[in-house]
Order: sequence, then C-alpha cells, then structure tokens
Amino acid sequence: MSHIFLHGGGDDPTQRQATFGRFVQLLPQAGTASLALVVAEATDADRQASFGDYRAIFEALGVPASQIAPVFVSPQTPLQRHMLETLQPGGVFVCGGATPYYHQSLCGEPGWVRYLAEANIPYGGTSAGAAIASGTAILGGWQALRSTTRPILFQGASEGLDLLTVQPGLGLVPWAVDVHASQWGTLLRLVHAVELGLVSAGWAIDENTALIVREGETRVVGSGHAYCVVPGSARAVSVTMHTVDQG
Repeated sequence: MSHIFLHGGGDDPTQRQATFGRFVQLLPQAGTASLALVVAEATDADRQASFGDYRAIFEALGVPASQIAPVFVSPQTPLQRHMLETLQPGGVFVCGGATPYYHQSLCGEPGWVRYLAEANIPYGGTSAGAAIASGTAILGGWQALRSTTRPILFQGASEGLDLLTVQPGLGLVPWAVDVHASQWGTLLRLVHAVELGLVSAGWAIDENTALIVREGETRVVGSGHAYCVVPGSARAVSVTMHTVDQG
C-alpha cells in the first residue's frame, strides 16, 4: 500500500492543511470518485451528519464535492471489497466515531484491505478510523485487569467499554494505535496495553496530529504530539515523544 495516514482526531481548521491536507495530496486529480468516505453510524441521521462534516473538511481542502463518495457501513452491512471496486476510488478515508462500532463494521471482511494493497490505494483514518488500522486494535476501556480491576483513565474516554479491550484490526500497521492522546489521556491506556502484553507496541496520537506511514517509515505531521510506546524490562515500558519538529 502506498501510504497510510493515521489522524488522532479533532479538527482545528488552522491545522487542516498540515494534517488532512497531506492525505489530499495523495489523491488523483481526475475521476468521478477520487475519495471514498467510509462512515459507520447507527442511524441515518448520524450517518448523514458525519458524512457532511467530513465532506466539508475535504471540500475546504480543494476536493470537489463531485469527487467525494459516501460509503455507509454497519455491523449488518460491513465494508466489503465489491463496494470499493464499484467506486474505484483514488483514496479511502475512514471517519471517526465509536471505535467498537467501526471495528464491527470494517474488520470482518479482509478482502477490501487486500484490494487497497493490490490497487495501491492510500488509506486514511481519523480517531476510530486510525485505531482500527492496527494489527491488534485497541477498542477502548477505562479499567485494566491485573490481580484486580483498576481504573486507568477517565470513564468518558472508555468508548462504552469497561475493561481495556483489544481485537484483531485491519493489519495495516504492526503496532497498536490510540487516539486523542493528550486530550483524553489515552496514552495511559496504551501504556497499560503494552505493559500487560495485550499489544506488542504502539503509538498514541494527539488531536490535530497524524502519522504518515510509507514503506515502514513513520512521519509525524500536525501541531501536537505522537507518543511511541514499547516494552522495556521488568514490567517497564518506554515512551518517546515525537513532534513535527523532532521527527
């Protein structure tokens, strides 16, 4: 796959060009549906609202409305290869929302992921769309289970789950991803996931910040931080902080 773009959430209009704009640069300049926006919401009103919000972001960055196509999915109608083959998009962008719902709607059928690789189509995702890109995806949770259950971050960042929960994701990157890192405190959830051995390593990405992954090389763009978490020795973990200035 040519590029993978993982955005930590949020939408500061002053930062769009530095983040979402990097994904737009990967899109072809011609075609009837150069950008497929994948939306997973439980109601039609929420689907339309989410699509409208993200379409506005990409239109503001110069993508014509005629070249932005919605792809509405759900656990009952999950994303499948033929949906993208029909559109033949130049890029696929997975929007944000409830991570467990997005996971159920996108991670059941691997054929569409193979299609992206075969057709060399860039993948972008924000918030939930970034979290599920992992080989082992962190879906949420605000408690960790060791000898007993203990809180690890505020319940509002739990994604509706109690225990720290991981499931097989899309496999686009080998490490886990958590999002809204500094804003929601989810760096701590990733630290616990690595320390517990639930994931091998991971990145926690701030809002208005993104990772661009190409051929194994990871680059930080945007205004915030990205934290790389790897296991250490004796139940320790190592956290390194990266910004666009530091790399």
